[in-house]
Amino acid sequence: MSLRVLYHYSTPQFNTGSPKALVGLIDALDRSCIEPLFLASSDGPLVDALAERGVGIVRGPVASVSYRRPLVALRQIGRQASLLRSHRVDVVHVNELGWNTDLVLGAWTRGIPVILHMQNSEPIEVRNLNRVAARKILLVSEAQAADIAHFERIRHKCAVLNNPADLAACSRGRSIRPALGLAHDHLVVGTVAQVCRRKGIDLLLDVARILLPEFPRLVFVIAGPVGHQEDAFAERMMQLAQDPAFDGRVRFLGPRSDVPDVLASTDVFFLPTRAEGFPVAVLEAMAAGLPVVASDVSGIHEMIAAPELGWRVPPDSLEGFTAALRTVLRLPDRGQAVGERGRRSVYRRFDSATVRRQLEALYRGLCGPAATTRGRTAPA
Repeated sequence: MSLRVLYHYSTPQFNTGSPKALVGLIDALDRSCIEPLFLASSDGPLVDALAERGVGIVRGPVASVSYRRPLVALRQIGRQASLLRSHRVDVVHVNELGWNTDLVLGAWTRGIPVILHMQNSEPIEVRNLNRVAARKILLVSEAQAADIAHFERIRHKCAVLNNPADLAACSRGRSIRPALGLAHDHLVVGTVAQVCRRKGIDLLLDVARILLPEFPRLVFVIAGPVGHQEDAFAERMMQLAQDPAFDGRVRFLGPRSDVPDVLASTDVFFLPTRAEGFPVAVLEAMAAGLPVVASDVSGIHEMIAAPELGWRVPPDSLEGFTAALRTVLRLPDRGQAVGERGRRSVYRRFDSATVRRQLEALYRGLCGPAATTRGRTAPA
């Protein structure tokens, strides 16, 4: 019997790493074994993307409960427990830690296993009942634990599941340089990231200011949306890129739905991020065969696991990033040999088949040898 897994994520967007990671997990599933549902509290691009993939969309509100309003909290929790029963849910998989979420607590009252998937490193607060209700908490990298305050409170129920990427799609990209205003002989350093301080876009511009005079055909491109509540920062960066010192060779492409083609139009991938969980963008760049220069933070250390697979630089090191990119750009092959070794390495470690086996084993382990009857009982 197939297991019915109900997924939830609070954001309706689909232009950043965390929702894309969730969709990647669902794409990796064997639908003959796992039936995915998604609880949507609002419409948006994420819900649209899941519906296009044949995921069953369940409509309903999801909210935090308050200690100060116990009767309201009990009604919320009861409503979610009824929803889970009516949809015969076996496992609840939430793509974030959340805070005293009625869905998580409703599943807890019915004995339905709950998985919290920490895409970001949030502190583990004592009063957050989600950490208690969860049967398993997933981290996206081995290194993430060191970034989580009070990790000892959840250590006993944690496991690591790396975010998957559609590696095959990334390897099939086709150059669209003319459409991007790039010439065949340009040296293109690109990134796929939100335009925000955490992703180090200011550092990218600082590196560009140094290297552009050294390489007359060098161009930097940034593909990605403005980060949440980062409008002022993004506007400042885009205005700075208009400075004559950059000679029009730093270009913001905005959100892109054709990331494999953007990567195929790039010579070197550069991500000077200040903090990460397990950035799918780096994985996609490596799958595309690009040499990667990135910050030595969290999951990136596990992707670029050896010097022959890419360049890891301490975060916020302007000198280090500049030197690493200069090294790549001066190589006779522009780092293509390193990129090819990186490509082969991610296919051995982070392909969808590997993630599928790990995820399905986790679901089966939580539910026991047979699908639980907790969610399979027909509504009264």
